[in-house]
Amino acid sequence: MQRTLILSVLAASGLLLSACASLGTPAGLQEGQTVAIVNSLSWDNPLNGKRDGVRTSWPVKHGTIAAEYFPLAQLKQCDAGGKSCAWGVMRAQRSVPTLAYMEGGVDLTLGVAIDVARRQDARQGETQTAMAIPQDVAALVGKKQVQPSWKLKYGKVEQIDLDYGVRYQVCVQRYDAAGKAIDSCDIPFI
Repeated sequence: MQRTLILSVLAASGLLLSACASLGTPAGLQEGQTVAIVNSLSWDNPLNGKRDGVRTSWPVKHGTIAAEYFPLAQLKQCDAGGKSCAWGVMRAQRSVPTLAYMEGGVDLTLGVAIDVARRQDARQGETQTAMAIPQDVAALVGKKQVQPSWKLKYGKVEQIDLDYGVRYQVCVQRYDAAGKAIDSCDIPFI
């Protein structure tokens, strides 16, 4: 009886220590390290043809990450001869419905949605913006929503190509206790 009790106490102690460890540092990270999701939404600027867009970095806190609402942007698509073009205003957002740490990276599911129309408006906090294409200009119209799942290694970039030349890129990056990046995410600053 005493031997069974000692084994039960040892097993319970092991489970308690294991549970305490999982509350501190996530799997695959060293003490003090943190993780951020680096992502970019880019498109061809309709006025100069150069790549334009937004690149941001969001810290992972308590295993979650905030949704991101990208600024409104104009898009343009022309026929093969370049004589006839249509314009549109894009509203886009990114969410991360699931995120779990794994050895060497994270297992995550993203939700990326774009909505292209003649007119869009967006409200973020106290700021409200609107953008429209004139009525006498041909307008682009379309919606696309994707929800890819990846086992993303730290520093590896994944990419999704969306409609109208829009591209979404994502990478996961670790930081040491001093806030210095450990991994390099090869997503250009735009």
